[in-house]
Amino acid sequence: MNPPDQLDQLLKRMSAERPADVAERALWTFDNLARPFTETFVLFGAGPLGKLTLSRLYQAGIEPVAFADNKPELWGTRIEGIEVFSRDEAIERFAKHAAFVVTIFDGSKVREQLRQAGCQRVVPFTALWWKYPEAFMPDLGVDLPQNLLQHSAAIRECYDLMADEASRKEILDQLQWRFWLDDSKMSPPLPVRDTYFPNELIAPAPNGEAFVDCGAFDGGSIQAFLDHCEGTISHIYATEPDPASREMLQRFTRDLPASLHDAVTIWPYALGKTAGVVSFGAMGDVTSKVGEQGSTIECRTFDDLPWTVPPTYIKMDIEGAEPDAIAGGAKLIAQQKPVIVACLYHRSEHLWQIPLLIHSIAPDYKLYLRRYAEENWETVCYAVPPHRVRV
Repeated sequence: MNPPDQLDQLLKRMSAERPADVAERALWTFDNLARPFTETFVLFGAGPLGKLTLSRLYQAGIEPVAFADNKPELWGTRIEGIEVFSRDEAIERFAKHAAFVVTIFDGSKVREQLRQAGCQRVVPFTALWWKYPEAFMPDLGVDLPQNLLQHSAAIRECYDLMADEASRKEILDQLQWRFWLDDSKMSPPLPVRDTYFPNELIAPAPNGEAFVDCGAFDGGSIQAFLDHCEGTISHIYATEPDPASREMLQRFTRDLPASLHDAVTIWPYALGKTAGVVSFGAMGDVTSKVGEQGSTIECRTFDDLPWTVPPTYIKMDIEGAEPDAIAGGAKLIAQQKPVIVACLYHRSEHLWQIPLLIHSIAPDYKLYLRRYAEENWETVCYAVPPHRVRV
């Protein structure tokens, strides 16, 4: 069976369910998995995802009974009034009286550990989000399954543009998980260290790499670039609008070898479709993003930035602003032909929208998808101009 037939078969299975039935199934998925503890549950994972889930639950008028976490420094503390317990104590107190909702990315191992430890009901957080869509949707690539059905044509178009079988399989895997929460046939995640730099796909820039790190945070992705770069480095640009993160980034760059100091430019801008002023929620971590309530900051476009060296490799992990940033760099992309690395997991529709957008600007680019975490997390699109494709 050739790849297009696989997509046709999957879309037919999806469309065989009436949208009303799909919506009903999504609404009741959590209760079916958590029964009889549909209103009593523990959030396992008190990190950013757990905190986000708690804040959205409060918006829906729902309060979990407790947090649990494996970090000892959190035990006995409270997060927005909810006490944090160790795993063992949480199991002892609640395993027979509550469901455990795992609010951790890459949560399969934790879910299995909880089941083996005696928890009667262990549920992925996505099922809980489906139950309260007004509070959670759309965010972090999670959307209601019935919404996929209206995008079949765009999904088909994106699928047909993929440059290799691994990319097409990733789309099939993602659809199956997003529609049924079924990850049983998904390929295992690739090594995290290669997230933005799959050297097996992308050849070195012939005249040196001018790397643009959009959403540079604390410098970790610049270090990954340095570890992966196979040729010379002509310049490094880093955009980071969050002041706390930018301070960490500046500390990182100060410790770089002296030969790189003059080759680094840090910009405090958000990136978008048009230049101007935007609202920005500065959280001091990787969840900071445009559109959140907070301060106002300057937004620039790729096309109007003062490049001293034309960019050859652009990485974007900017919490859902990737499509606007790409649209704001249409001229740069068409003229300079940089490699584009864009995260796809911040919004569900980005899985097909971002590849299609890049194709509309640079139709000769080869498009690849790869995933570096479970389910849909850390899914990345690589758009590679012909002269940079690894042969």
